Amino acid sequence: MEVQVFKTQCRTEREARDTAIYNEYKELMTVKGQSKMLVMEHLMDKYGIHSIGTIYLILRRVEERLKGQEEPGHVE
Repeated sequence: MEVQVFKTQCRTEREARDTAIYNEYKELMTVKGQSKMLVMEHLMDKYGIHSIGTIYLILRRVEERLKGQEEPGHVE
């Protein structure tokens, strides 16, 4: 039996934004010779984030969420 997860609108919107940041970061970093710092600055400007540390936290949070979804029997 699958359990339904109830999320607030704020959490749903944040997860969507975080996933968009993660996907764009991964796409931009596939370019050979890409500057990681400039990619981070681009994402900060685009999404209105004021700290590079926040970008790192978002990337880690999305990676953990995706990793958890890959595990069989995982319920968020």
